[in-house]
Amino acid sequence: MIHKRSNLKPAIWDDFFRGNRLACARLITAVDNHPDWIPEILDRLIPRQKGAIRIGITGPPGVGKSTVTAALARRAVKAGHTVGILAVDPTSPFSGGAFLGDRVRMQDLGDDGRVFIRSLASREGHGGLSPSTPYAADVLDAFGLDRIFIETVGVGQAELDVLTCVDLTVLVLQPVTGDVIQALKAGILEVADLFFVNKADLPGTDALLESLKFLFEISRPREDRPVPPVMAASAREDRGLDEAYAEIERLIQALVQSGRYDEKKQARLEREIQLAIREYLWERYAAEAGAHDKLRSVVERLLRDRQSPFPYIRDMCARVRLELVKGKASGKNDD
Repeated sequence: MIHKRSNLKPAIWDDFFRGNRLACARLITAVDNHPDWIPEILDRLIPRQKGAIRIGITGPPGVGKSTVTAALARRAVKAGHTVGILAVDPTSPFSGGAFLGDRVRMQDLGDDGRVFIRSLASREGHGGLSPSTPYAADVLDAFGLDRIFIETVGVGQAELDVLTCVDLTVLVLQPVTGDVIQALKAGILEVADLFFVNKADLPGTDALLESLKFLFEISRPREDRPVPPVMAASAREDRGLDEAYAEIERLIQALVQSGRYDEKKQARLEREIQLAIREYLWERYAAEAGAHDKLRSVVERLLRDRQSPFPYIRDMCARVRLELVKGKASGKNDD
């Protein structure tokens, strides 16, 4: 992304690092609404981060993710942690913001000074998160919170952005939701570190547990972790949540002690760098070559003449490489 100076007032940083919650909220709004401000903001925040554990709560729509998230957050606070919750809601077609449905279900946590809750609109994100979610988590980490729960929009088979954003993933399911093998095929089965069968008071719980057991028996396990535990509980009745929270903390300890926590942080940073470079190169090319104006006519020509787009892509990449070589030869170092 191209770095542009923000219009944030200097006082916001002093307020933020003193623990002012309004300043924290304003910084999250800034990274959500102004992506080009993110480099400046992260320059200040990254050195102050403590290394919060990021826990993803994901699953199909209607399985009770918000209720589960709130129940786990309460237990984290009781255990002495400070908690951030990022709840990604569907985007309102009218305001462009979040519907705020998740925060409605967490009202009892809102007055606890040890918990910070923020809804984010999914916007153009298609993987269960908003594009700003990782940066909002960076803000909460620098704010001093040590457990950050990230609740996704209801996801399907291949919406796996949460995997690249968190250290631990909890997949929430419920009984009687149709063909579980169809619902869990492809990547979503492989991302979870813990399977949480919610609403276990409903009929079909035993059948779902048996289906999960069967799936694990026939699937190839991931090399970086054993077969994930499966826990059945009812968040609405607040039953089985103590055991689930204890299992999450056990998984966190194993993650840290094995070194995989550091590996995940490294992988996140590598991905962030790669995506930022791609975005910067595209923005630079678009600005210098007039790509936004030319691309439509190029696409129309390719479709009309039934031509492959790759000669055009190779030509444009060659131009970018030539610009890089020229810049290196002249000693230029653009910001």
